[in-house]
Amino acid sequence: MGINSKINIVIAGVGGQGIITLSKIIGDAAVKENVKVLVAETHGLSQRGGSVEVHLRIGDVYAPLVPKGEADILLSMELIEAARNIDYLNQNGIVITSDVILRPPIPGVKLPKKEEIVSEFKRNNIKYYIIPTKDLSEKAGSYLSENMVLLGALYKLANLEKFISIDSIKESIKTMRNPEINLKAFELGSSFITSI
Repeated sequence: MGINSKINIVIAGVGGQGIITLSKIIGDAAVKENVKVLVAETHGLSQRGGSVEVHLRIGDVYAPLVPKGEADILLSMELIEAARNIDYLNQNGIVITSDVILRPPIPGVKLPKKEEIVSEFKRNNIKYYIIPTKDLSEKAGSYLSENMVLLGALYKLANLEKFISIDSIKESIKTMRNPEINLKAFELGSSFITSI
């Protein structure tokens, strides 16, 4: 790791999607390898299906929150949350998002279409990857492993191996419930990126 080597990741989604678990897996793996990692959870309305953000900073970092405009990666469990948090990205930042759109619990809210969100990414020259997390997690054995599908995609796209070995990530995943399913989901997310 170089002197100024760091990566800033903002993870966004809705309460109950496993965002905190995903950040804990990365944090635990980094700690095992003596890599500096700072994690800040902003739960919001996580108990009620509201927005949740986790700021994850790895390497040469000194404050837990990623300032707006400084995230290298915006990782989102939900497409609307990706759009809502886009101002965290730096100029060369990448969006890695699930293709899922969840209906808010408020009746009568008009949902944007996937195409509308994607066209905004394109209009603003944002580099993005949309991952079919629902399909891949069901292929792994449980829709509850969508977060591990995204972790696999993140590991590949963000070059996290510069900071944390894949073995440490897998060891952390093995501490979860249903480790076989979660490991398979991680592999499927990683393979999906390799195939595009």
